[in-house]
Amino acid sequence: MEDIDRFMSIFDKSPIGILFYNEEGKLIDINPFSFKILGISKLDDVFGVNLFGISNFVPIKETLIKEGLFRFQIPLKDFGNDKFERDIDLTNFGKDIIEFIISVVDSGFLVMIQNLSPSEKIDIPYSEEKYYRFFEDDLTGDFIATPEGRLIECNPSFLEIYGFDNRESALKFDISKFNIIDWINLINQLKNEPKIKGYQSSHTRPDGNIIQVVANVVGIFNDSNELIQVKGYIFDDTERKIAEKFLKESEEKYHRLFDEDLTGDFIANIDGEILECNPAFAEIYGFNSCRVASNSNISKFNRFDWPYMVTRLKKERKLYGFQTWQRRSDGLRIHVVANLVGIFNDSNELIRVKGYVFEDTERKHAEEELARSKSQMREILDSIQDIFFALDHNWNFIYINQYAAEYFGIEHDDLIEQNLWELFPEFIGTKYEELFRNTMESDEIQHFEARGIKNSDQWFDFSMYPSADGISSYWKDITERKILEEELRQARDHLEEQ
Repeated sequence: MEDIDRFMSIFDKSPIGILFYNEEGKLIDINPFSFKILGISKLDDVFGVNLFGISNFVPIKETLIKEGLFRFQIPLKDFGNDKFERDIDLTNFGKDIIEFIISVVDSGFLVMIQNLSPSEKIDIPYSEEKYYRFFEDDLTGDFIATPEGRLIECNPSFLEIYGFDNRESALKFDISKFNIIDWINLINQLKNEPKIKGYQSSHTRPDGNIIQVVANVVGIFNDSNELIQVKGYIFDDTERKIAEKFLKESEEKYHRLFDEDLTGDFIANIDGEILECNPAFAEIYGFNSCRVASNSNISKFNRFDWPYMVTRLKKERKLYGFQTWQRRSDGLRIHVVANLVGIFNDSNELIRVKGYVFEDTERKHAEEELARSKSQMREILDSIQDIFFALDHNWNFIYINQYAAEYFGIEHDDLIEQNLWELFPEFIGTKYEELFRNTMESDEIQHFEARGIKNSDQWFDFSMYPSADGISSYWKDITERKILEEELRQARDHLEEQ
C-alpha cells in the first residue's frame, strides 16, 4: 500500500480507541487500539454489546442525547465487567484511568477512549507509533469527518489552519460551514470519485478569516457502498494565492504599461530577432501591427549599429541615451534615442536585449538646423574684422569671435565660460564697466566711443545690446577715423593761427 493510503487509514492506525455504535446503541465497529486499551482480544466478545446496557453508561444516556457530547473518566477496572471478559489481570491496572468522549452522530454514537495513565504493559507497536507521529507531526491538516460535516478526528496542523484553540473545540464544529455549497459539491463528487486530489476551495474559518485551501480527499464506504466517512488532507494555500493574485495584477499592470507606453518597447535576441514589442514600437518602425513587427529583425534597421550595441552591452550591461539613425520598414529614415538593457544567463552570457526607443526625428532635424545656423553665424562673425562677444547674466563669456580672442590675446576655448571681471580686472572702475552694467540692468542699447583697454592708441565704437541670455558687445575699430579727425583738427587749428 502506498504511503498516502497508509496515512489515510487513520481509523485502523489511530492510537486512540474508536468505537462506533448504531442508533440503537449496539457496537458495529471498533479499531485495533481499543482492544489494547480495554484488554480484549476477541471481536465476538464485544460485538452486539449495547452501549447503554453497560452499567457505567446508563446514568449518562439522557444527558448525552440532550447535549450531543459527554466526557467522563473512570478506572479501567470498573468498566464493563458485567458485559465482557478480558484477557488481562486488572489487578495490575488498578491505577489506569480511561477517558471516554461520547458524541452523537447521524448514524448513532461515536466513542473515543484514551488511557490517561498508560501502563508499561500496554505498548504502542512501532508501526502504530510511527503513523501516530506521522499524523501528529504532519504539516498538512488531516481530518476525518462524517458526510454531514461532523468532525471526528483531526491533527494539530488542522487546528492551526482553521484557528481552533484545541482539539475539543474543533470536534464540536461542523466543518461543512467552512463553505457549505463547496462541501455539498465535494460530497456529491466523492460518491462518484472515491479519491479527489488537488481540490481547491475558499474557506471561512470560525474566526471569520477567509483562507484558500487545497485538499486531497478520500471517501470511506460501507459494504452497501454508502459514503460513511470523509478523510481529508488540507494545505493552506492562502499565501500562494495572494502572491499569485499579486503577480497576476502586476502582470496585467505591466502589460497595460507596456501596451500604452508611448516609447517603443521591445525584447530581441542577440541576433536582432524581435521576440515581443508594443504598439508604439510597431508605429515607430512603420509596421501595421505588433504581430508583423515581431516577425522582423531589428538589426536590419541599422546593420552597423546593432553589432556595436551588442558588443557594448556585453561589457556595460546597460546603455542609456544611445542615439542612432535608422531605416523604418518602409525605408523612411528616422532618428531614435534608445535605452538598452542586457539580459544574461547563469553563465553570464548575453541572451536577450530589452529596448526602450523614442523617435525624435523632428527634434534631431531642428537640432541639426540650429547647428547649421549657428555654424553659419559663427562663420560670419569670425570673418568680420571687428570684436564681438556675448556674456550671460553672470558675466561669463558664452560666445566670442576669432578677432576678439586675438585682441585679448587668449585662445577662444579658454575664454568660454570665463568671468569677464575676473579675467580682465582692468575693466573695473572704468567707463567700460559703467556702460556694461547699464546695459545689463536697464535692458537698453548703449553706444560710446573710447580708447582700447589693451592698447590706448586704438579707438573703438562700442555698441552694447541686451538679450535674453545677457548682453552682446560689438567693438568697431575707428582708429583710422580718429587719426583723420585729429589731423583735420590740427590743420584747422593751424589755419586759424595764421
